[in-house]
Amino acid sequence: MKILQPITRPMGGGAEFLYIKDDRFKTARLTVAMLLPLQEQTASSNAILPFLLRRSCSEYPQFAQLQRRLNELYGARIIPDVIRIGNAQAMMLSAVSIDDRFALNNEEVARRCAELLCSMIFQPVLHDGGFPVEDTEQEKRCLIELIKSEINEKRLYARHRCEQILFEGEGYAVNRYGTIGEVDKLTPKTIAAAWSNLLKTAKIRIIYQSAGSSEPVFEIFKRGLDSIDSRQSVSFAQAADWNSFNGTKEVVERMGVNQSKLVMGFRTEKTVNIPSVRLMNSLLGGTPHSLLFKNVRERLGLCYYCASSFDRLGGVILVDSGVDEQNAQKAKEEILRQLDAVCRGEFSQEEIESARRSLINQFRTYGDLQSSLANWYVRQSLDEKTDTPEQAARELESVTRDDIINAARQVKYGAVYMLAGEEVDHAEN
Repeated sequence: MKILQPITRPMGGGAEFLYIKDDRFKTARLTVAMLLPLQEQTASSNAILPFLLRRSCSEYPQFAQLQRRLNELYGARIIPDVIRIGNAQAMMLSAVSIDDRFALNNEEVARRCAELLCSMIFQPVLHDGGFPVEDTEQEKRCLIELIKSEINEKRLYARHRCEQILFEGEGYAVNRYGTIGEVDKLTPKTIAAAWSNLLKTAKIRIIYQSAGSSEPVFEIFKRGLDSIDSRQSVSFAQAADWNSFNGTKEVVERMGVNQSKLVMGFRTEKTVNIPSVRLMNSLLGGTPHSLLFKNVRERLGLCYYCASSFDRLGGVILVDSGVDEQNAQKAKEEILRQLDAVCRGEFSQEEIESARRSLINQFRTYGDLQSSLANWYVRQSLDEKTDTPEQAARELESVTRDDIINAARQVKYGAVYMLAGEEVDHAEN
């Protein structure tokens, strides 16, 4: 499906506006992403902001009042989120409403939603220099529950722990929500200070998806940004040099789990060709018919699942699997053997084409949902140029066997983490 190139307009001070004209949907979506360096000391105070900001604004100071207003706008929704983009933390607020062409009496629903979202971001309710105490405490509890939920999801927890080991000392290692301890220390005034810093220094990307004109929405947020004195976005640190990593870090952690989680972390060179690594990862472990699935899981039966993923923003490939502890070493050796086989070119053209088709289809489905397409462009906020999913799919078509081999040879093994069950004490009483 053809996806049009967004129209990009600078807004000054490190902010930009992307307009995607699209009449396939009955809704309009406005996404505001505010990016700051991901750091341990500020992660929690930044992460709580979208959830607090979505509760009220100067015109509708109570949560119930704001909800009534959203209901009047044909049931519009405000969606908060926090994601990690490389070494950056992105605080996001999205407004989803009926597209103007479906509203009664030519109502400008999208414009009113934009005004509301702009007010929530630039004019929140503050008391004595801080956010409302009751709202703050409620959102702190919710944020702590989010952090706990990630810990309870053991596969996700194991992946995060491997990232922390592989990226020790870098922003990529920091949890997007921060830590429970840091959340506990937050106060209404410290969060207000974080909000002020966010408006003054964050890199901002605003994405508007609609069949209607983008001009009213652009002007609303341009005025909001112009109201901030001396706005200048911060710079973002690059990943550490690939050649500075020597040896492999290994960590075993024990909890009350029945199935062990084995995660192996690899880093790629900064100069690696991204389409080649994408296809190499798909061939290695990115699909249900990949080399890891066919050999580690199906042929040898060493694990319950085995898959690889590639994050170009961190230059990292993670291979995660669920194993019985007694099979962990064999599984690890076989995973490395399969990567070495890719380095030697021991794969068929049929396997290449199968991986290519799967990945191209994945890119082409981004346009099926406004939310997934918005996230696609948010994740390019720090890139020098913005590509459509269709452009990324086309780049895959020219990747050759030699390109895949070369990409595999530029991958460096850096960390292995295993979450295993508690050790059993067989000593007699």
